[in-house]
Amino acid sequence: MIHITEILGHVHDSNLSGTLHDLSHRNEVEYIILDRSNLLRRRFRAKTDQGTDCAVSISRLAKLTNGAVLLLESNRAIVVKMSEEQWLRLRPRDISCAIEIGYFAGNMHWRVKFEKECLSIAVESPEEIYLERLKDFFTTGKIRRIDHDE
Repeated sequence: MIHITEILGHVHDSNLSGTLHDLSHRNEVEYIILDRSNLLRRRFRAKTDQGTDCAVSISRLAKLTNGAVLLLESNRAIVVKMSEEQWLRLRPRDISCAIEIGYFAGNMHWRVKFEKECLSIAVESPEEIYLERLKDFFTTGKIRRIDHDE
């Protein structure tokens, strides 16, 4: 197991990028893939995409980000990679329903974004939880779920 106690920098740092580039050509860059909520953690165990067991314990002042370099050796690097966020996309029936679902999402403290006439809710828990809480909106036709193509 590798013990990681600090963040060495970021993949875009000029003093690290050349070495990381060379390592990546030799397939010697490993990634710890984390979702948004796990980026906030300071102590955890994880396996890299190549199976290396890591114990991460960083300072409270340190902040994990997508691209944070945790280990840099002559034959290996370990970098944090953020997993793709999942969004639940909803289209309200009309402006009244849009206000109602916006108010509801705010009361639930859900992270949202607005795209044209759609409300997207960040899926940070099992999706079924969101769908259950939104059940009345779906059954009354106030909202409908949409794909990214619509």
